[in-house]
Amino acid sequence: MNTLRRLIYVMLYFAMPLSADAQPDYQLEGKLYTNLKEALQEPDSVVRLSLRRKRYREFPKEVYLFKNLKELDLGSNRITSLPADLGSLSQLKILRLNRNRLDLIGKQLGDLKNLIYLDLGKNRIEKLPYEIGNLRELEFLQIWGNEITVLPESINDLEKLKWLDMRAILLTETEREDLLLQLPETELLLSPGCNCGK
Repeated sequence: MNTLRRLIYVMLYFAMPLSADAQPDYQLEGKLYTNLKEALQEPDSVVRLSLRRKRYREFPKEVYLFKNLKELDLGSNRITSLPADLGSLSQLKILRLNRNRLDLIGKQLGDLKNLIYLDLGKNRIEKLPYEIGNLRELEFLQIWGNEITVLPESINDLEKLKWLDMRAILLTETEREDLLLQLPETELLLSPGCNCGK
């Protein structure tokens, strides 16, 4: 994608006023652990864990020690890929992986069948796996600021999907119209269409 065009769309995204409804801040009850060392002292008590801005380059393996984990925030790190055994975190309801360096999302994402909220915003992702359709409980999906222009057909299986943020993604008017037809019951947040010669 043309770097200048992408920069314009990112600037448009941040210039847009956001209402309270525009960015749902979904979170669970309970103590939020923000220090891995502290969390490891009582692993069975850890339901919510935020490891934002810790400069992780890889998905931290210690996360698998928290058998009751339902909310995981790994945003604003430098993670480039997701582990093959991601699905073993089967109790997760909230997963935030925004502002990393992910370019590929594998089919293992589809094993997180209890997810309600998934944030993949501002990565380098070009497409979502077909298996995303397995996330039947998913209500909120953020993929803004990626390279995704087409959603897999399986997205139609997400009957509970209420909200999808695809701002700061260059879409033609036709691509925008196709998305609106594909997800008529979902609130879509899209940047204006372009005649970008795609």
